[in-house]
Amino acid sequence: MKFGEILSKAWKTIWKHKILWLFGILAGCSASGSGRASSNVNYSTSSNGYQDMPSFLGPEAQHSAEQFFRSLADVQAGVWVLVGVSIFILILAISFLSLMASTLGTTGVIKGTSMADQAAEDDKPLSFGMIFKGLKPHFWKVLLMTLIVNIGGFILGVILVIPILILTVCTFFLAGILMIPLGWFITTLVRFTTIAIVEENLGIIDAVKRAWNLLIKNLGNVAIMFLILGVGGTLLSMFLAIPIILSLLPVIINITSNGIEAVRGGVTLTLIFFAIALPIVIFLGGVLKAYVLSAWTLTYREITAETPLDPEVISLPKEKKEKS
Repeated sequence: MKFGEILSKAWKTIWKHKILWLFGILAGCSASGSGRASSNVNYSTSSNGYQDMPSFLGPEAQHSAEQFFRSLADVQAGVWVLVGVSIFILILAISFLSLMASTLGTTGVIKGTSMADQAAEDDKPLSFGMIFKGLKPHFWKVLLMTLIVNIGGFILGVILVIPILILTVCTFFLAGILMIPLGWFITTLVRFTTIAIVEENLGIIDAVKRAWNLLIKNLGNVAIMFLILGVGGTLLSMFLAIPIILSLLPVIINITSNGIEAVRGGVTLTLIFFAIALPIVIFLGGVLKAYVLSAWTLTYREITAETPLDPEVISLPKEKKEKS
């Protein structure tokens, strides 16, 4: 497999067809967050019955925090239940919308890359309408497959988390190390299944079978590509997170200040820096996502060109066999 050629071609593809950047941004709308909130926080109480604030807070900041928690203590339990239910419904709605956006983006990058790979070099760049029209027959299948993977992964995670932790500790973390290639295989299988649905218009079950066969037959090449895109993508993602981390410095520094005005100033600066950094990080992250998905799609196309579909053996009826 020509890894350098695939990586170079993926960049040329998303550079010429910049609409794929938009689909990459949408693909980054992941709905796989846990969505859990824990209320099991223990506070030590002082003699006046209110929570002791952390000692690193300044006097004025500590006083304001105590007043805030004092006001929370006066809220009725029914109000907290209503707020909790409302937040839960809101999280579900946002998660589903994020999942739909992510599915649209992922399907769009895959379909757009496939269309660009089949087009002539002098053809015009793809438009949103062209890609959207091409992905529509596959969108709901990809969405259903993603839902099955997310829900199944969550259930398995809840069931297996404790046994895996026990096994990891009992084997001196050897089991945890062995889980890394298994996680890689499952991740790549899901990715290839998604591409198979879009690229070859297969059903979910047939796409899983197709992805499995391709992975088994091309395990070495796919592993090398995974290392290139996985390690490279992780390093670039960490680099893109630096502006977000730096935007938090003002409030982190000023939270230890003795003056509440200084803390407010730190929060204001953090919000300003965060508002500037966030769109840039989202945009660059979308371009990176489009590039990675484009590279995987081109990898899949090269593998399938070398590994055609297995021919089906059609048995003729007995009468036709006798006549022939």
